[in-house]
Amino acid sequence: MNNTLVKLPFILLVAGALISGIFTGWYRLGFDMPVSHVFLHHGALMIGGFLGTVILIERIVALKQKWLFAFPIVNGCSVLFYFLELPQVSSVCLIIGALGLFYVFHLINKKHSDLAHKVMWVGATAWFIGNVHLFLFESYGHSILWWMAFLLITITGERLELSRFLPVSNTKRVVLIGFLVAFLVGCVIPFHLGGRYLAGGPMLLVAIWLLRYDMVRKSVKHSGIHRFSAIALIFGYIWLAVSGVLFLFEGTGSIPYDALMHAFFLGFVFSMIFAHAPIILPGVVGLKFKPYHASLYVWVIMLQLTLMARLGGWFLGIVEMKKWFGFMNGITIVLFIINLMIVTVRLNRSSHERNV
Repeated sequence: MNNTLVKLPFILLVAGALISGIFTGWYRLGFDMPVSHVFLHHGALMIGGFLGTVILIERIVALKQKWLFAFPIVNGCSVLFYFLELPQVSSVCLIIGALGLFYVFHLINKKHSDLAHKVMWVGATAWFIGNVHLFLFESYGHSILWWMAFLLITITGERLELSRFLPVSNTKRVVLIGFLVAFLVGCVIPFHLGGRYLAGGPMLLVAIWLLRYDMVRKSVKHSGIHRFSAIALIFGYIWLAVSGVLFLFEGTGSIPYDALMHAFFLGFVFSMIFAHAPIILPGVVGLKFKPYHASLYVWVIMLQLTLMARLGGWFLGIVEMKKWFGFMNGITIVLFIINLMIVTVRLNRSSHERNV
């Protein structure tokens, strides 16, 4: 019970950020939600408040230094200050959270420095730069590419970490790093001066690299949780490639902003979350098993179908189609989490019964 009480503030912070992010997303699609004064901060709520807090907690748990948990608490409180209509204070909270993640990777690299953790360290730096831009300019246009760099680089680093024993040559790894560096350059160069090519091209190339050299090609041949994770990852890499292509064609004026953002943040990032959740959850909450059930496939497939239909609605100009399938995106995320919680509780109960 005490352990549950200790974790409760973090659960509430993460849940509050996710629900706020989903509600503001629905409001932007045209649904009547009680978030009219914060809907403009949808991106910060989801990327900083939710994803940033989750990544902080995930990395801090392994270090076992309790004081570090102050960083995800401060970072998660950015959501509260948005609702209090203090966006500058929220930006400061996100800056502190990013500094915390930078420091966490500093500690990790002191213990066992390798390419994967150095890459993720750069990802934390990109998040910090994006948050500072938000504080200085109060415009999401200044921050969004840096936030994309944060997630792209962090996720790629995590895949390098998990695939470190695969027979991939150093030359091929250096090529991958070159793609990530090119994306960072694209964060600095304006779109009309070629920045979109340095954003879209590297996304497409990173996706191709991961599809070719990541461990998914081996994992998909196994059964159970390994195949589930691999399939979700493959969907994510395909969406990353789609994101790259959309950015490359953005200059034509025919690519909606919603498609540019959500192919990446929903298609790529949330497919990654679905893939990693049953693997990462045990380490975060102290489970001795990986919570997996075949029913989780339903939500992975639903995410892909609803997102494709949503983007199809944008391209076809069918407002109701993009609206309702956008609503289903949020429902799918919530139902995946509920399903995962039910699987976790049932497996935990069965584990206790076997030990009695």
